[in-house]
Amino acid sequence: MSNNIEALNYDPADPDKMKLPAKVSCGDCRHIHRCKAIFGHTESDTYCDWSPSRFVAQETK
Repeated sequence: MSNNIEALNYDPADPDKMKLPAKVSCGDCRHIHRCKAIFGHTESDTYCDWSPSRFVAQETK
């Protein structure tokens, strides 16, 4: 079991929950290659085309 606590992606100004967490971009997400192919995203984008956001941080090596 992990003690990591992730902040919820909740912003009343973003009811569809498509904004990424603060200080991260699509380039930090595990799914960047898929989203580049499907949606044309770039690594610097800060919103997710999946609603709610499916952002998953890449694992550090």
